[in-house]
Amino acid sequence: MQNMKKKVTKLGVSTAILIASNIALAGNFQTEPVEYLIDFKISGQLTGMTAEGLPLYTINGPGFAPLWIAGTGEINDYTPKWRKTADLSNGQITFSGAPTDPVIRFTCLPGTCNLSLKDGAVLTSDAGVPLEGRAINMWGPVVMSPDFDPVAGINPIRIMGCGGLKEIAGKGKAAGMVGSICFNGTLNFNQNDPSQLTGSSKCTITMHTPADPSIIP
Repeated sequence: MQNMKKKVTKLGVSTAILIASNIALAGNFQTEPVEYLIDFKISGQLTGMTAEGLPLYTINGPGFAPLWIAGTGEINDYTPKWRKTADLSNGQITFSGAPTDPVIRFTCLPGTCNLSLKDGAVLTSDAGVPLEGRAINMWGPVVMSPDFDPVAGINPIRIMGCGGLKEIAGKGKAAGMVGSICFNGTLNFNQNDPSQLTGSSKCTITMHTPADPSIIP
């Protein structure tokens, strides 16, 4: 009986310590900046030309929270459907230069790349800083990519870029905030059908409350 009391007392103390630790940790949670890591899977097609004569692609696709990050910092590519956390919609992407250029520049037109998060927040591109990227042709196709298909003419090309974001729905944890997005992934250029475009990219997003919201475009 005495041993049982000791065990119950020990359990009670352990539980109290655990609760106290959780409260302390909760008090240290970072509130701002709000940060996300989202893996987007995109697809789109050529939908027209800009006034300057540049090809215009419209892209859409879901975004997933990576399942885990290794102690080395390496991100696992496994993104099960239940980890879906965002949607990219109506991304209007223009490309400049020739398809064979060593570096191909592309831009998301202001206010068109909208990222809808699970909590109702909507992050839209620009906020005064264009969302721009580069596809590095001179590095050649990413031959180990699961999308690489030389027979079908699918060449995954490494992309990189950054730009500004602002939250426009007034909802969610990032409501009314501004910030940045940086991406690193691949675009799958279809040599047999240039009107088709797919790809994937892991995007880091960081948002904060602006000191003076009135100056944000």
